[in-house]
Amino acid sequence: FHSGKKSIRYFSITRNMSTIYRIPLTKNEPSSKYSWKERVDIHLNIAKSKYGRLTDPRTLKEVAAKGDEPISDYSSDIGYFGPATLGGQQFQLLFDTGSADLWVPKVGYNHGAGSQHNTFDTKKSSTFKTDKQPFSITYGTGHTSGIAATDTFDFAGFSIENQAFGLADTVSDDFKDSPFDGILGMAFDQLAELRAPTPFQNLVNQHEVSSSVFAFLLGRQKDGTSKNSELTIGGVDPKFSSHIKFNKVVDGRGFWQIALDDAQVNEKQVEIQGKEAIIDTGTTLVIIPPADADAIHNAIPGATKQSGTYLIPSDTDAVVSFTFGGATYHIKTEDLIVDDAGNGLSVSGIQGDNMPGMEDTWLVGDVFLKNVYNAYDVNKKAVGFAQVK
Repeated sequence: FHSGKKSIRYFSITRNMSTIYRIPLTKNEPSSKYSWKERVDIHLNIAKSKYGRLTDPRTLKEVAAKGDEPISDYSSDIGYFGPATLGGQQFQLLFDTGSADLWVPKVGYNHGAGSQHNTFDTKKSSTFKTDKQPFSITYGTGHTSGIAATDTFDFAGFSIENQAFGLADTVSDDFKDSPFDGILGMAFDQLAELRAPTPFQNLVNQHEVSSSVFAFLLGRQKDGTSKNSELTIGGVDPKFSSHIKFNKVVDGRGFWQIALDDAQVNEKQVEIQGKEAIIDTGTTLVIIPPADADAIHNAIPGATKQSGTYLIPSDTDAVVSFTFGGATYHIKTEDLIVDDAGNGLSVSGIQGDNMPGMEDTWLVGDVFLKNVYNAYDVNKKAVGFAQVK
């Protein structure tokens, strides 16, 4: 599927090119109908499905060049989401730096009238176009599929004509419980299974933003900061700008992947060196190689492991820190505790597992990202952090 040239038009408002544009975000919490062990497994399965493409012996370039290759993506169903409009129709989208495609469900998709999701009605859009090429997205424990299309996409005060997206007519059962309607990928274009620029890349390509940076502030429900969560487009929040330290992307596959210096527990260094980390707002946990997870939890008093899941004392005061580019960032203890496991223990926000084809790579999700203002520069290919107090 090739979407052709993208054009961008403005709303009828006056713009200042030096202005950053903000989208308020809402946090999606995992369903309480599952046990703590099931919820951990859901997180791990989502990540494995999302990054499973790396086990394919073909390069991403070879996959993209094959005209009959199914369009697919790997997306999370737990994270931060916000408002956008596609073809004049309102949606709540998960903003995901770990993928690079946009998709929404079609009206009448397989969950039908009982669904609480906003759905896309092709009859309500005069700008909808499709050549009916199929796409298939694998995520979590299921999948979604439909056709590739283009339409006008509005977010953060911008309107992007002919934006490529996937229109899903089938989604897996686990999707029906999510409060967001679809996914907006924000990784690099070479990851896009639709083989088209992301909405933000379109804005950069057309010089519609003064800066090639977008950034996230991710709050938490535990301390009431969830209401402050937001995505900024075309720059960073001025109160963080002087504190952000950027790290160059070290991998050319399309992920926001940077070098990890080391990790500490209670300011004592853990023997972890020479690793790289993918920064992913669409992943909840920090998922790392089992040997690294052992090293971190061995340094946390009272930590244990049950059925492959790392548990920590519910009253722990441990502080885990990661160092990127010589700067150290701390994870609040409350973010290490992600679920009650009973008997005075809680599920750790850091879990050990080998992602397919990337056994030495860390997957750094919201457990860490809630503690830093995280910024992404698509032109300079760099990820920046500033500690959030």
